[in-house]
Amino acid sequence: MLQFIDIKHRFGSSTLFENFSWHIKPGSKIALVGPNGSGKSTLFRMAVGELNPEEGLVSKSKHTEISLFQQIPDFNFEAKVIDTALSKHKHYNEYIKRANDIHARMDKTDHDSSEFNSLLEEQSSLEEYAFTYGVHELEAQAKKIIGGLGFSNDQMEMKVKEFSPGYQHRLGLAIAILNPGNLLLLDEPTNHLDHASKAWLAEYLVDTNRSFVLVTHDPEFLNATTDTIAELNPSGVIEFKGTLEEYFEQKNELLDKLRVQFKKEEAYLKKRTEWIERFRSKATKAKQVQSVIKKLEKRDKVEAPEDSFWNSKTEYTFNYIPCGNLSFRIENASFAYENSNKDIFSNAELHVSNGDKIAIIGPNGAGKSTFLRNILGIHKLTSGSVTFGPKTKIGYFSQNHHEHLDPEKNLLETVLSVYPDLADVEARKLLGYFSFSDDRVFKKVSLLSGGEQSRLRLALLVRFGSNTLFLDEPTNHLDLVVRDNLKRALQAYPGAVLVISHDPDFLKDLCTRTVSVSNGKVKDLNTSFSDYLRFPPEELEAEGGFIRPQAKSGTQNEENKSRSQKNADKNRVKKLQKEIEQIEGKIALLEKNKTNSEELLADPEFYKKRSYQMELDNYNETKKEISRLTETWEKLQIEMEELSSAV
Repeated sequence: MLQFIDIKHRFGSSTLFENFSWHIKPGSKIALVGPNGSGKSTLFRMAVGELNPEEGLVSKSKHTEISLFQQIPDFNFEAKVIDTALSKHKHYNEYIKRANDIHARMDKTDHDSSEFNSLLEEQSSLEEYAFTYGVHELEAQAKKIIGGLGFSNDQMEMKVKEFSPGYQHRLGLAIAILNPGNLLLLDEPTNHLDHASKAWLAEYLVDTNRSFVLVTHDPEFLNATTDTIAELNPSGVIEFKGTLEEYFEQKNELLDKLRVQFKKEEAYLKKRTEWIERFRSKATKAKQVQSVIKKLEKRDKVEAPEDSFWNSKTEYTFNYIPCGNLSFRIENASFAYENSNKDIFSNAELHVSNGDKIAIIGPNGAGKSTFLRNILGIHKLTSGSVTFGPKTKIGYFSQNHHEHLDPEKNLLETVLSVYPDLADVEARKLLGYFSFSDDRVFKKVSLLSGGEQSRLRLALLVRFGSNTLFLDEPTNHLDLVVRDNLKRALQAYPGAVLVISHDPDFLKDLCTRTVSVSNGKVKDLNTSFSDYLRFPPEELEAEGGFIRPQAKSGTQNEENKSRSQKNADKNRVKKLQKEIEQIEGKIALLEKNKTNSEELLADPEFYKKRSYQMELDNYNETKKEISRLTETWEKLQIEMEELSSAV
């Protein structure tokens, strides 16, 4: 479908890819993994021709058509949501363009003329084009996809500029799904999705016949939708079948084997080097010594295996300024936008003490970000008050990463302009916590991806002196390693933390309090986030938009599963079907060989040949293999039937 052949590409003096090769085959459902900055987005841009490699070839097969979703979509912000989605579809655009042209010419042509008849034929041909590509069904398809990603019918008629960056992100994703193409490239599609939208996307990817490669830092989503983990390295990818957990196991096993191989090679080289030194000066051994030296020079070098990037834990601490017990207090607070009769929230009460770790939860659009911005004074409360402790100092991470960043400065200059007293080496160390190393520190802000912008903002926040942190979706665009490093740093932070996130794994074991912003109310649920996840399912969705597997009741025979689990089961059923078909093919071939052997063995003359014993051994081995494969087939068949009945 798509091949990268001997790609070489650099960033500054750092080599991103060196003799990089990878083949994406039809039917692929791949999660592309690697640390931030390893080149995942760069590969996607090369695939669609947005970026040319310095050396090498990107080859697309004749029938491959690619639809790419990127972190920063490009829109006409004045257009309606539904019109924007359709306008990006090439067959729809072609149809509208040709239809408008035909109608314009018809208006100027005599209806009784032969020219008008030609236009009618042209119109008929255009309708055949529309039928072939399903143009007339596209609007219904677009509404289904956009609706699945969280837009109401009324919102589809609103202008793009009226929506937050999160909803614009969803629209970009809808466009990528709607576009024709048998290969989807999805760069962090789950960012900004609430749990219902994420479940819809997971179900779509499990059921689709399209091949896809996705970059995601969401383990649950990855396991539910993909069957292959492709680990990105400078020279290519290593593919591992299975879930993320199975990938970790296989990766560690591979590293263990490589370490053993490297130690053996070290021991061998040491032994041969000692032999060379021992006999180098002896004339009688001169030829042998030179022969051994030449062999060693020709011997393939075995590199020491690098530790998996998943194990690259980095410890850092947020700069904390001591303060009293009170961080801030909200009393009888309400807020509504100007010229609006609807309160975003009303009569809110909240007391936050130093050391509190609070998860701010609620459905998308409920006003979580607005709530934080009111506390900060970015918006002005309609009524009520916010009282801060005498020494409270707030550090704020917003979703709009471009705010307050100079696009003309590079990363290092940005850090030094904010913290001029910092030495270069300390600024580099700070950036290194978030995977900016070597020449990457000289990359301009204007060239940063969404993930890189997030990491730069977090690096600046680490150095900023504070005792209260407001974090609005901090894990979007972060790989799992950087995310886990951030979580540990926040757990160790002595101050208060208020965090908005749709990532339950991040909030678990971090947040000791949970506050819901939903239906115009701000409610302290008086529980940790881990305990909140044990709430009844209807409360989970109502308060926070979270979805999880329901507990099995005593009267139920079927386990109530979350959508993501059902998607994972569907994916597993498809894999089992393929494995069963492969085994059935092998058994059929072996049965044929067995029948041929039995015909030979039934002939008394055959035993006069010298080869009879070899044939007899092969016959017995074939029977054993048929028995083994049949046993495996039965186990897989049982598993598939159980999963199929549960899905």
